[in-house]
Amino acid sequence: MTLTQLKNSVDIIEIAKELGLHLDKNGKCLCPFHRDKKPSLQFSQKKQIATCFSGNCSAGTMDVIELVKKFYSWELPMAVDWLKSRASTGNYSITDINTKPVQEDYQTLYATLQPKLSQSSKAREYVKSRHLDYKKLGAGFNTGKEYDKLKYCIIFPLKNKNNQVVSLYGRSIYDNSKCKHYYTTNRKGLYPQYPSVTTRHLIITESIIDAATLQQHFLFSKDTSVLAAYGTNGLTSEHFKAILYLKQLQDIVLWFDGDDAGGSATNKYAKELKELVPNITISKVEMLDNEDINSLLDSHEPEVLTHLYEKREILHNPTAEKQNPKTPIQNHNLRINPNHTIYTDEHLKIDVFGKLDLKDLSRLKMTLVVYKTVNLEQTPSRNTIDLYHDDAVEKLVRKIAEKLQIGTSVVRIALDKITRTLETHRLDKQNEVPKAQLRYKLRDITGIEEKRALQLLQSKSLIETLTKQLQATGIIGEEKNALFLFTILLSHKMHRTLHAVVQGTSGSGKSHLIGKIADCMYDQNKIKRFTRVTDKSFYNYGETDLCNCGIILEDYDGLTEEAELAWRELQSNGKLSSSVSQKNEQTGEITTGEKYVFGPIASLVATTHFRIYEDNESRVFVIAIDESEAQTEKVLQYMSDKSAKVVTDHEETVARESLQDIVYMLQPYKVKNPYRLELPKTAKQRRRLTQMLHDYIEQITLLHQYQRQKIDQAMLVTELQDLEIAIDLMFNSIILKTDELDGILRQFYENLKKYVESKGKDYQFTQREIRQKFRISKTQTQRYFKELEELEYINRSSIGKRNSFHYQISYWDNIEKLRKELRTYLYDQIEKYKKLPPQTN
Repeated sequence: MTLTQLKNSVDIIEIAKELGLHLDKNGKCLCPFHRDKKPSLQFSQKKQIATCFSGNCSAGTMDVIELVKKFYSWELPMAVDWLKSRASTGNYSITDINTKPVQEDYQTLYATLQPKLSQSSKAREYVKSRHLDYKKLGAGFNTGKEYDKLKYCIIFPLKNKNNQVVSLYGRSIYDNSKCKHYYTTNRKGLYPQYPSVTTRHLIITESIIDAATLQQHFLFSKDTSVLAAYGTNGLTSEHFKAILYLKQLQDIVLWFDGDDAGGSATNKYAKELKELVPNITISKVEMLDNEDINSLLDSHEPEVLTHLYEKREILHNPTAEKQNPKTPIQNHNLRINPNHTIYTDEHLKIDVFGKLDLKDLSRLKMTLVVYKTVNLEQTPSRNTIDLYHDDAVEKLVRKIAEKLQIGTSVVRIALDKITRTLETHRLDKQNEVPKAQLRYKLRDITGIEEKRALQLLQSKSLIETLTKQLQATGIIGEEKNALFLFTILLSHKMHRTLHAVVQGTSGSGKSHLIGKIADCMYDQNKIKRFTRVTDKSFYNYGETDLCNCGIILEDYDGLTEEAELAWRELQSNGKLSSSVSQKNEQTGEITTGEKYVFGPIASLVATTHFRIYEDNESRVFVIAIDESEAQTEKVLQYMSDKSAKVVTDHEETVARESLQDIVYMLQPYKVKNPYRLELPKTAKQRRRLTQMLHDYIEQITLLHQYQRQKIDQAMLVTELQDLEIAIDLMFNSIILKTDELDGILRQFYENLKKYVESKGKDYQFTQREIRQKFRISKTQTQRYFKELEELEYINRSSIGKRNSFHYQISYWDNIEKLRKELRTYLYDQIEKYKKLPPQTN
């Protein structure tokens, strides 16, 4: 090897770092060849030279050989030998002298493809759909014109340790299961690059997309680097070599997907890394089920990444294992049960009674019943003792040996085995993360049931079929309200969730309606039903316990003011955050920490109140239970049919399971809605209600996902039919938002107007008269009259006998006219869209 070849085989920057020189971001450091207060030694990686610009230094300009000679005051042969030893390790090689020429110049090719990303709207749209900023991404795009491979792919560069592009990775913008990922032939290099030699903390992700996501949405410390594996089997020898070069590395974090393959890969590579770098801490980030780093941002804010990272689980801690070596548990003669551990050997049988204290680790108090194996009928030795009290244990050893006529060494060995085993078992239990127990077993859906559900979802009569199926589950009447509530609760599976409040008087069937709707959801573990909620209960859930859950509140009165605040935050922000005091159970130290509970949630709530706090009402759709005589007759007929077995429980179960199959088949997508609908200015909370209207249109599009156009298999496009269906289903809720009277009060007032009109518009009436006519309670009547009087719909016209008041209707509004005008206002907008050319739509 010539001197030129030697200089080309090492990197002067890396050599400088090994010499202990600390370069700043501009490539400068304090000169070691004179007393330097300000960095004056400038390095150039491009020219592979270093120059001291100080007038007090004679070092001048040096190549790598001169730098080593001057630093160690060596002659040329010693400096050359030292550099040869560095070049032979491969740590600092810039060019491979003896390798064959590379067929593809990926460095130049990538430079050509990089600007294409900003020039392609489809590529930019795909990158945006993956929650990435194309300006910060450091990637290109291949249309197929410049390069006949990796067509229509986002191009990511794979780099060698000299930061040169040596391979390419392509991510198709037409994302489907058959063609997602492509690599160039003889893949080599790492993404995003070789970790810096100053790296102390290394995060390894399962994919390049996940690594890019962390780079843009995760706050890194200066000594933290990220490295992408190429799938669950894609941690290569090049990755391992790069890790070995990191002399300052302290810990490795495996951040793979939350599926079975990701879990298996994490366990596999944790073992391999433990053998490769036994003195490095290895941990893993526990992901949500079937989520990866990038997909997590579909339903969560980026800060969830930080919280998951902070909750990572240690898999290998070399320091702790050196300090606390584990004694092997001899399971063949020791059975550990929750309150009864049994130890047996050839000499003794010992029953250990008592529950292990997982909090106080300073004691191990147990009750021991010791038998002699050869004579179990002999009276045993019974004692309660703290096994951590050496003096007491030694006294017990002698006592047992004397009573059972056996050697003290036999007893001492047995008690020591029991102590060590229980000690290790307790530590394992304390560190064990409890697994969530499923309250409801998920019903296995057969291929035939899936096919039947798919046919229904593809049917043009989907809405009519769903309406009939809901009626068959035991929901009587309320056809539109039932389907409206079904689609709202269904949103718990989607990225954007919805909420509804059902108003009605006591006994009107509110709880029955929302309960039946909840029964139609497939995963009942995701449906939480409450009759009462305490102040802090929402805050005490685990971080992901409420993620994509449907909440059923059978009585809104069961929410305290504190619980209402948490409820609103879950609805609006999709998460709860608290500053809490935390006590270390081992040290007793109290510190302040942050606690998060993540949503999103969908919800259905029943209430007897016809006036809801405005801040709560503005976040939800409101509907009123039909309390007409015709609806009452339907309910009574259903009760009769149920008693006569005309309607059976089996028929209701079949209908319910059919709807569960449909819910199972529906998946979350993003939705593109090219249509804008406006509400009249008379609507209350017009801004928020308009957003809710568009959110509900999106939900109707998702319901028809098997009939709608998909963009890149990741986004649905709303059609005009979705607008018509959405308006039809939520029309009554829009009316209630527009109407000054709430649902229950409006029904009463309309009945009152009909009654008075039959007597003459100037007719005067009393509360008792109306109470007896409509068969409602005195309290309810007083509430109705008070509200109508405050809103100036009725007024007190005179005082009768015994100071009883007579009332008269003072404001004859026309709700039917309002309904007609609003319906016309909305449908006229749809008709305008229908008249536009298809390309304009």
